[in-house]
Amino acid sequence: MTTAEGTTTLDAQYSTRESIRTWVQVAMAAFLLNLVAYAGFTTWGGIWFTVSDALGLFLAVSLIPLMVGFDVLLRPSSGRHSRMAKWIGLGGMTLAGIGSILLLTSEVSHEFVPAGGGLGMQFVGYGLAGVWFLLLGRMTSGSGSFSKPFSSWASVTGAGFAVGSLGSPLGPDNPIVMIGATISFIGFVMWSLLTRKEILAR
Repeated sequence: MTTAEGTTTLDAQYSTRESIRTWVQVAMAAFLLNLVAYAGFTTWGGIWFTVSDALGLFLAVSLIPLMVGFDVLLRPSSGRHSRMAKWIGLGGMTLAGIGSILLLTSEVSHEFVPAGGGLGMQFVGYGLAGVWFLLLGRMTSGSGSFSKPFSSWASVTGAGFAVGSLGSPLGPDNPIVMIGATISFIGFVMWSLLTRKEILAR
Protein backbone atom coordinates (compact mmCIF):
# COMPACT_ATOMS: atom_id res chain seq x y z
CA MET A 1 0.00 0.00 0.00
CA THR A 2 1.38 3.39 -0.96
CA THR A 3 1.43 6.38 1.37
CA ALA A 4 -1.35 8.00 -0.64
CA GLU A 5 -3.50 4.86 -0.41
CA GLY A 6 -2.88 4.63 3.32
CA THR A 7 -3.88 8.26 3.79
CA THR A 8 -7.04 7.73 1.74
CA THR A 9 -7.96 4.69 3.87
CA LEU A 10 -7.43 6.62 7.09
CA ASP A 11 -9.52 9.51 5.78
CA ALA A 12 -12.32 7.11 4.86
CA GLN A 13 -12.18 5.50 8.31
CA TYR A 14 -12.31 8.90 9.99
CA SER A 15 -15.23 9.98 7.81
CA THR A 16 -17.11 6.79 8.72
CA ARG A 17 -16.47 7.37 12.43
CA GLU A 18 -17.67 10.96 12.15
CA SER A 19 -20.82 9.76 10.42
CA ILE A 20 -21.46 7.16 13.14
CA ARG A 21 -20.94 9.78 15.85
CA THR A 22 -23.51 12.05 14.21
CA TRP A 23 -26.09 9.39 13.47
CA VAL A 24 -25.92 7.79 16.91
CA GLN A 25 -27.01 11.13 18.34
CA VAL A 26 -29.89 11.33 15.86
CA ALA A 27 -30.88 7.72 16.63
CA MET A 28 -30.83 8.34 20.39
CA ALA A 29 -33.13 11.35 19.98
CA ALA A 30 -35.45 9.24 17.78
CA PHE A 31 -35.40 6.41 20.32
CA LEU A 32 -36.29 8.69 23.24
CA LEU A 33 -39.11 10.31 21.27
CA ASN A 34 -40.38 6.83 20.36
CA LEU A 35 -40.65 5.89 24.02
CA VAL A 36 -42.69 9.01 24.73
CA ALA A 37 -44.97 8.20 21.79
CA TYR A 38 -45.21 4.54 22.88
CA ALA A 39 -46.42 5.65 26.31
CA GLY A 40 -48.86 7.98 24.59
CA PHE A 41 -50.51 5.45 22.31
CA THR A 42 -50.73 2.71 24.96
CA THR A 43 -52.29 5.18 27.42
CA TRP A 44 -54.38 7.62 25.36
CA GLY A 45 -54.39 6.44 21.74
CA GLY A 46 -55.79 8.96 19.27
CA ILE A 47 -53.17 11.16 17.62
CA TRP A 48 -50.45 9.27 19.47
CA PHE A 49 -50.92 6.35 17.09
CA THR A 50 -49.89 8.52 14.15
CA VAL A 51 -47.05 10.18 16.09
CA SER A 52 -45.72 6.77 17.15
CA ASP A 53 -45.85 5.41 13.60
CA ALA A 54 -44.01 8.44 12.20
CA LEU A 55 -41.33 8.22 14.88
CA GLY A 56 -41.00 4.47 14.28
CA LEU A 57 -40.13 5.26 10.67
CA PHE A 58 -37.70 7.98 11.81
CA LEU A 59 -35.92 5.55 14.15
CA ALA A 60 -35.66 2.87 11.45
CA VAL A 61 -34.12 5.33 9.00
CA SER A 62 -31.70 6.72 11.61
CA LEU A 63 -30.35 3.27 12.46
CA ILE A 64 -29.46 2.40 8.88
CA PRO A 65 -26.33 4.64 8.66
CA LEU A 66 -25.10 3.12 11.94
CA MET A 67 -25.47 -0.43 10.64
CA VAL A 68 -23.66 0.45 7.41
CA GLY A 69 -20.96 2.43 9.24
CA PHE A 70 -20.14 -0.29 11.75
CA ASP A 71 -19.92 -2.79 8.91
CA VAL A 72 -17.29 -0.57 7.25
CA LEU A 73 -15.29 -0.44 10.49
CA LEU A 74 -15.62 -4.10 11.44
CA ARG A 75 -15.47 -5.80 8.05
CA PRO A 76 -11.62 -5.99 8.03
CA SER A 77 -11.58 -7.86 11.36
CA SER A 78 -14.93 -9.70 11.32
CA GLY A 79 -15.41 -10.40 7.62
CA ARG A 80 -18.57 -12.29 6.72
CA HIS A 81 -19.94 -11.95 10.26
CA SER A 82 -19.95 -8.17 9.88
CA ARG A 83 -21.59 -8.45 6.46
CA MET A 84 -24.22 -10.83 7.81
CA ALA A 85 -24.96 -8.53 10.75
CA LYS A 86 -25.38 -5.57 8.41
CA TRP A 87 -27.88 -7.35 6.17
CA ILE A 88 -29.86 -8.65 9.15
CA GLY A 89 -30.02 -5.12 10.52
CA LEU A 90 -30.91 -3.53 7.19
CA GLY A 91 -33.56 -6.17 6.57
CA GLY A 92 -35.07 -5.43 9.97
CA MET A 93 -35.09 -1.68 9.42
CA THR A 94 -36.63 -2.10 5.97
CA LEU A 95 -39.38 -4.25 7.48
CA ALA A 96 -39.95 -1.80 10.35
CA GLY A 97 -40.00 1.12 7.93
CA ILE A 98 -42.52 -0.54 5.62
CA GLY A 99 -44.67 -1.41 8.63
CA SER A 100 -44.59 2.23 9.75
CA ILE A 101 -45.55 3.43 6.27
CA LEU A 102 -48.45 0.95 6.13
CA LEU A 103 -49.73 2.21 9.46
CA LEU A 104 -49.38 5.83 8.36
CA THR A 105 -51.02 5.46 4.97
CA SER A 106 -53.43 2.55 4.82
CA GLU A 107 -54.32 0.97 8.13
CA VAL A 108 -57.12 2.70 9.99
CA SER A 109 -57.00 0.23 12.87
CA HIS A 110 -53.96 -0.20 15.11
CA GLU A 111 -55.22 -3.51 16.40
CA PHE A 112 -52.27 -5.86 16.70
CA VAL A 113 -52.17 -8.79 14.31
CA PRO A 114 -49.49 -11.37 15.21
CA ALA A 115 -47.17 -12.07 12.25
CA GLY A 116 -49.08 -9.58 10.13
CA GLY A 117 -50.08 -5.97 9.74
CA GLY A 118 -47.94 -2.87 10.02
CA LEU A 119 -47.52 -3.11 13.78
CA GLY A 120 -46.45 -6.73 13.53
CA MET A 121 -43.91 -5.77 10.88
CA GLN A 122 -42.53 -3.08 13.18
CA PHE A 123 -42.05 -5.53 16.03
CA VAL A 124 -40.37 -8.14 13.82
CA GLY A 125 -38.16 -5.45 12.27
CA TYR A 126 -36.97 -4.19 15.63
CA GLY A 127 -36.48 -7.77 16.76
CA LEU A 128 -33.99 -8.12 13.90
CA ALA A 129 -32.38 -4.87 15.04
CA GLY A 130 -31.93 -6.64 18.37
CA VAL A 131 -30.09 -9.44 16.58
CA TRP A 132 -27.84 -6.81 14.98
CA PHE A 133 -27.01 -5.32 18.38
CA LEU A 134 -26.26 -8.78 19.80
CA LEU A 135 -23.93 -9.52 16.88
CA LEU A 136 -22.29 -6.11 17.27
CA GLY A 137 -21.61 -6.86 20.92
CA ARG A 138 -20.14 -10.22 20.00
CA MET A 139 -17.95 -8.85 17.19
CA THR A 140 -16.51 -6.04 19.32
CA SER A 141 -16.05 -8.08 22.49
CA GLY A 142 -12.35 -8.60 23.12
CA SER A 143 -11.40 -7.08 19.78
CA GLY A 144 -9.67 -4.04 21.25
CA SER A 145 -11.58 -1.79 18.86
CA PHE A 146 -14.06 -0.77 21.53
CA SER A 147 -14.25 -1.11 25.31
CA LYS A 148 -15.88 -3.99 27.14
CA PRO A 149 -18.71 -1.75 28.41
CA PHE A 150 -19.46 -0.75 24.81
CA SER A 151 -19.84 -4.41 23.80
CA SER A 152 -21.84 -5.23 26.94
CA TRP A 153 -24.33 -2.39 26.45
CA ALA A 154 -24.74 -3.32 22.78
CA SER A 155 -25.69 -6.82 23.93
CA VAL A 156 -28.07 -5.47 26.58
CA THR A 157 -29.77 -3.31 23.95
CA GLY A 158 -30.09 -6.29 21.64
CA ALA A 159 -31.56 -8.42 24.42
CA GLY A 160 -34.13 -5.71 25.14
CA PHE A 161 -35.22 -5.50 21.52
CA ALA A 162 -35.38 -9.29 21.30
CA VAL A 163 -37.50 -9.64 24.47
CA GLY A 164 -39.92 -6.98 23.23
CA SER A 165 -40.22 -8.67 19.85
CA LEU A 166 -40.77 -12.13 21.35
CA GLY A 167 -43.49 -10.76 23.62
CA SER A 168 -45.22 -8.86 20.83
CA PRO A 169 -47.74 -11.62 19.90
CA LEU A 170 -49.34 -10.86 23.28
CA GLY A 171 -49.90 -7.23 22.28
CA PRO A 172 -47.89 -3.99 22.44
CA ASP A 173 -49.06 -3.20 25.98
CA ASN A 174 -48.07 -6.60 27.38
CA PRO A 175 -45.70 -6.50 30.40
CA ILE A 176 -43.10 -8.56 28.50
CA VAL A 177 -43.01 -5.93 25.76
CA MET A 178 -42.73 -3.18 28.37
CA ILE A 179 -39.86 -5.00 30.09
CA GLY A 180 -38.11 -5.33 26.75
CA ALA A 181 -38.68 -1.64 26.04
CA THR A 182 -37.20 -0.70 29.43
CA ILE A 183 -34.12 -2.88 28.93
CA SER A 184 -33.57 -1.57 25.41
CA PHE A 185 -34.03 2.02 26.60
CA ILE A 186 -31.35 1.75 29.29
CA GLY A 187 -29.03 -0.21 27.01
CA PHE A 188 -29.47 2.06 24.00
CA VAL A 189 -28.83 5.26 25.95
CA MET A 190 -25.67 3.85 27.55
CA TRP A 191 -24.46 2.37 24.25
CA SER A 192 -25.08 5.65 22.42
CA LEU A 193 -23.14 7.66 24.99
CA LEU A 194 -20.23 5.22 24.83
CA THR A 195 -20.29 5.25 21.03
CA ARG A 196 -20.01 9.03 20.89
CA LYS A 197 -17.20 8.91 23.43
CA GLU A 198 -15.18 6.10 21.88
CA ILE A 199 -15.79 6.28 18.14
CA LEU A 200 -13.14 8.94 17.45
CA ALA A 201 -10.78 7.89 20.24
CA ARG A 202 -9.85 4.50 18.80
